[in-house]
Amino acid sequence: MGVDRNRLIQARASRILDPVERLRFLRSSPLSIEAARRKRLTSLGVALLCWGALVPYPSPNSIAGTTALPAPAAVRGPDLTARVWPVESRDGYELYSNGLRIETGFTVSGRPREAFPVFRPSADGLEGVREQRWQRVPAGIVFHETESHQATFEPSEAARLTRIGRNLLEFVRRNHSYHYVVDRFGRVWRIVPESDVAFHAGRSVWADAEGAYVNLNTSFLGVAVESAAGAPPTGAQLHGVRVLTEWLRYRYGIYSWNCVTHAQVSVNPDNMRIGYHSDWAVGFPFGPSGLPDNYQVSLASVRAFGFRYDSALVKAAGGHVWPGIERAEEELRQEAARSHIDETRLRQRLQERYRQILRSAELRPREGDNR
Repeated sequence: MGVDRNRLIQARASRILDPVERLRFLRSSPLSIEAARRKRLTSLGVALLCWGALVPYPSPNSIAGTTALPAPAAVRGPDLTARVWPVESRDGYELYSNGLRIETGFTVSGRPREAFPVFRPSADGLEGVREQRWQRVPAGIVFHETESHQATFEPSEAARLTRIGRNLLEFVRRNHSYHYVVDRFGRVWRIVPESDVAFHAGRSVWADAEGAYVNLNTSFLGVAVESAAGAPPTGAQLHGVRVLTEWLRYRYGIYSWNCVTHAQVSVNPDNMRIGYHSDWAVGFPFGPSGLPDNYQVSLASVRAFGFRYDSALVKAAGGHVWPGIERAEEELRQEAARSHIDETRLRQRLQERYRQILRSAELRPREGDNR
C-alpha cells in the first residue's frame, strides 16, 4: 500500500496548538517524500540538542541490541505508516481498509482529552515551563494485559469464553479503563473514544526525541489484550492488535517507538522504582504487531529520571530484565563518569528533576507555549 504523506503532515500539524505556528508549519511543508524527510529529520535534530544527551533516540544500533550507544537521529528516515481509510460505519461497528473492524457496542464517553505538556529537561533540571511544548493529539500507545479470568481456548468452551469476555468488557466500560480491548477471538472493541481520557497508565514515564511524557493517561492511548498474566495471545488477537495499531499510528502520526508496554512505562514515585505494574514485562509480540522490538529502547525513567528496578520486576520479566533497562543503566553510569559525579549523586539529581515535573504537572497551556 502507498503512504499518504498529506495525512501524515496533517497529523503532525494537529499537534501544534497555536494557529499561527500551525499555519507556518503547513506552509513550509511541501508534500513530497524528500521534503517530508528533511522536515522530519530537522525537527528531530533540533529536539536532540535539548534531549538526546539524556534520552538516547532509538536507532538501528539500539534496536539491534548491540552495546553501542544510539546513533544520531539523522541516520533514520521518516517513521511513515501505510494509509488506512474507513470503508463503512454502521450501527455497532466500523470497518477499515486494512481489515480492521472496530466493535462499538460498549463505547462510553469519558473525560475529554486536554492539552498535555511534553517536558524538556536539561542537565541542570527543567529548562522552564515556557520551554514546554503542549499538544492534544495522542503521542503513543501503551499495550496492556487484562490479567483476567480465562477459560481454555477450545470449541467446547466457546459459550464460557464469550460470557467471560462480555463480563470483562462491562467492567472495563464502567471504569473507563482502556481505549480498546482485543478479545480472545481477535475482535477489537472500542471502549473510550480516542478523544477522551482512559485511566490505563496512571503514574508512568516515556520519552522520545521530542521530550518526556509523564502520567500517560492524557498523552497515550491504552490498548488491552484479553489474557491471563503471561498467556500468549491467540493468532486472531495478533491480527487484531496489528491492524488496530496500523490504524491508530496512521490516524495520529504515532511513532513506532512510542508503542510500548505497561511494564515499560509504569513507575512508583514513592520508592522510585520502575515496573509498578508489570503486564507485558516480557513477551509482547512487537514483530507480529508490525513494530520494532521496543524492549531494546533505553528507558527514560532510568536514564533521565534516576529510577531503579527491583527483584519483583525481574521475576515478572522471567528472571532477567529487558535490554532497554540494561542500556539505560549503562548510559547513566557513563553520564556519571563524563560529569565526574558519583552515580548515587547523579541519581538523586535526576530524581529531583522528576519531582520538579510532578510539581508542574497541573499547569495548563498558555498562548505561545506550544513550541
